[in-house]
Amino acid sequence: MNSIIQTIKNQKIVPLFYNESFEVSKDTVKALYEAGIRAIEYTNRGIQALENFTKLKEISAIEFPGLLLGIGTVKNTKEMDDYARAKADFIITPVISEELVKHSVSRNILLIPGCFTPSDVNIAFQNGLNLVKIFPADALGKNYIRSIQPVFPGMNFMPTGGVNADTDDINDWLKGGAVAVGLGSSLIKKDFTSQQLTEKVQNLLQQLNQN
Repeated sequence: MNSIIQTIKNQKIVPLFYNESFEVSKDTVKALYEAGIRAIEYTNRGIQALENFTKLKEISAIEFPGLLLGIGTVKNTKEMDDYARAKADFIITPVISEELVKHSVSRNILLIPGCFTPSDVNIAFQNGLNLVKIFPADALGKNYIRSIQPVFPGMNFMPTGGVNADTDDINDWLKGGAVAVGLGSSLIKKDFTSQQLTEKVQNLLQQLNQN
């Protein structure tokens, strides 16, 4: 599990998306992978999510070796069980509860829970989790993580929601205490071709690694 967190920290961004079409989903994963991305969040936001995710996991070992494919927007233990069976590498939730945390431990799967308040973060902290998603990040601002960080030594924070896919904005969050950021529609635009997405991500990763 620590190796997954390290991959996310090294990458500095976690692209997240959902598309009803499996072929579009596969093409998006391929474009991100070719750009150098090795951790992706597919979101559980549509009726095809589980089927698409299962197929993506089935082909990833051969077509995308080394890729960590996680699932996001998981809100209850049934969904967690469904995606655990589909061999999700990690599970991201928009919320946190003792039930979700303890269930993830019982399934031996890395949970990255969505937290908003210090009380939310404390649930993760007291249960030994090492990475939380701060969501929605834009509602809290770039000083929030730095403000609560001293209370939770060793905790890693990944703001998601309202983060712009440009170097300056991402670096502001990283300087504010984040180890990585989640990027959705600001990065994966519906009118992008696969080549445009690959080039966008390649450039972004290169710029982030210069700092």
